[in-house]
Amino acid sequence: MTATSEVLYTFPADPNGDSKAVEWPGTPIGPSNCITRTKSRTQFHDKAIDAKPGRREELLDSVVQYIVTHAREKPIYSHDVVIHGVRVRAVTNSDHLIDFWRDNWYSVDEWQAVTGRTAPEKPQIRVYAFGGVEDQAEGAYYSRSANTVIFFNTSYYGQLKSWVLGAVGRVLADDYGIHSIHGAAVEKDGKGVLYIAPTGTGKSTSSYGLMHFPNTRFHSDDWVYVRYVYHTRDGRLVGPRLIEAPDGTMVRGYRCFRWLENHPQVDAPLIGLTPDNEEVALRTSDLDLSRGLEAYGYISEKVFYLRCNLVENFPEAAAEILNSKMENVPDVTPAFMEKHRELVESVARTVMESDNPRLRQALAGKSPEEVKIAMARLFAFDNARAMLDITKVFERERCYVDPLEGLHLTTVFLLKRNFDTDDVLERLSLERFMERLLIGETPMGTREIAYNAYRATDDESERKWIAWLEAEAKAQGRPLYHLFEERRDVPDSLLEEFELFRAMYRACACYDLNTILQKDPAIKDRQEAVARTMQLIAAAIDQRPQGRYTIANYAALLR
Repeated sequence: MTATSEVLYTFPADPNGDSKAVEWPGTPIGPSNCITRTKSRTQFHDKAIDAKPGRREELLDSVVQYIVTHAREKPIYSHDVVIHGVRVRAVTNSDHLIDFWRDNWYSVDEWQAVTGRTAPEKPQIRVYAFGGVEDQAEGAYYSRSANTVIFFNTSYYGQLKSWVLGAVGRVLADDYGIHSIHGAAVEKDGKGVLYIAPTGTGKSTSSYGLMHFPNTRFHSDDWVYVRYVYHTRDGRLVGPRLIEAPDGTMVRGYRCFRWLENHPQVDAPLIGLTPDNEEVALRTSDLDLSRGLEAYGYISEKVFYLRCNLVENFPEAAAEILNSKMENVPDVTPAFMEKHRELVESVARTVMESDNPRLRQALAGKSPEEVKIAMARLFAFDNARAMLDITKVFERERCYVDPLEGLHLTTVFLLKRNFDTDDVLERLSLERFMERLLIGETPMGTREIAYNAYRATDDESERKWIAWLEAEAKAQGRPLYHLFEERRDVPDSLLEEFELFRAMYRACACYDLNTILQKDPAIKDRQEAVARTMQLIAAAIDQRPQGRYTIANYAALLR
């Protein structure tokens, strides 16, 4: 809670005194507030069970045995959803997980109604999440070969959601060449901007902040599906998914982009996908490769699962957060209220002075002190979450709601927050872009490949391989990505990810953005620094500058 012994917030215990309970009601706020025993990653997780013969079968046997033994005691829920065209089935005994699962995604009927496209008949990914399984410890497991996710004795929705997105991402990349990104996206003046970043560097602040500009539309808060497409000679856009090479090799999914780059004159049968998911048959000679690649981003969620601490920078969001189902919103102590008194009062004052009718309704009957406590509770714990309908934060017409409406991405920002340098904005070379993503260093000094801790891969073996590659690059005095390109032992999951990032670099202007404008002596406070950062982002989208800008000269872009 804090570096000292001072207690700033607490969570109520299970009201029934059950030490094995995985979920229970918290102190009321909004329509509901579920407290989960596990509030972040499970203590144990294994994404490499395929390497352990019999392990998947053992885990699934525990699921079956639980269902057989306890089905009469507690409901077992099953619900299919469609996530970017992939049908996913969740089976669980958790009231909380099934509630958020149904809210978060498009059901099969909703997908067909919104997109006009038929969903797959059978689930391609299965998820099992069960609490109260006595022969299993708290844990999370993933099998790529079976496209199966298994959770035991945890009801924290955040990890379940992220692992499912990762599993869907592996299917989309391998079979369709579609890229799954842990990031946020916004449209400005018809141009799409994508933020890729670790937690704590300003991703949400930058995406919501850009919405204060005119002619903007909100796209995604946490996860974006990206399709890379070519123009055809007859005016269509097509993303390659399968090429029948002259030697009989079937080139599939993410492998197609490199093959086309290396064989621009070869004429071969091609199966592709249009941006609205229609499968088409044509030939590689029908593609106008001279026009290069374009990137289109697609939403992943129907209703956003996001951090309640959004109110810290955007108090107006409290109007809908307070009307949303929540997870792990704590109780705050007098010590927290005193420690953050200025911020609490500022946020509370903003919401109490607002003329937003939804906000006034949510705060009706609350005293000023009760409003302060409610606001403080929303940002006291970083992992408190809300299931938020973004179309009620912004007007519906300012939001992407069709999961097959693509946002044309033109600009990518890799965000960081490093006060040890004066660098603010830099147009990245391919080598620098790839190196940043391969290493994925966070503000805490940890490593997250592609700034995505929830990729459905064997993270540990990947990190060990990259650490070895770093040592080799340093010993040889060569750029990391040059050595990566030469290796023939790149783990399949890394090759898949970075072939798609290579396509992204070809399609978009890619920048390094260091969110440290508080260092500028001309800026008086954090709010002004955020506003100036938004102006810098807007300028980069419009101007596509080259080179590097620092605290000393970034203002030249704003004139």
